[in-house]
Amino acid sequence: MADEKKTELAAAGADASVAVRRVGPVEFFRQVNRERKKVTWPTLKETWLTTIMVFIMVGLTMVFFAVVDAVLNYGEMLLIGARRLF
Repeated sequence: MADEKKTELAAAGADASVAVRRVGPVEFFRQVNRERKKVTWPTLKETWLTTIMVFIMVGLTMVFFAVVDAVLNYGEMLLIGARRLF
């Protein structure tokens, strides 16, 4: 707990004289493993739904930018007189 507080203070720049305790490689990997066990991995269903949502959003974004591009292109053609209004 005290190490976490020192780390937070050092990260916040509250006191530059506070040193973060260095640990050896064995303790480092123990800490990494302890943190790894806290990770909650998504289920297959969550991964599938997220993937589908990404594809839907990419499609909607593609349509939006295609429409914006067409409107700007039409406006440019009107501006330079390359196309009549109707």
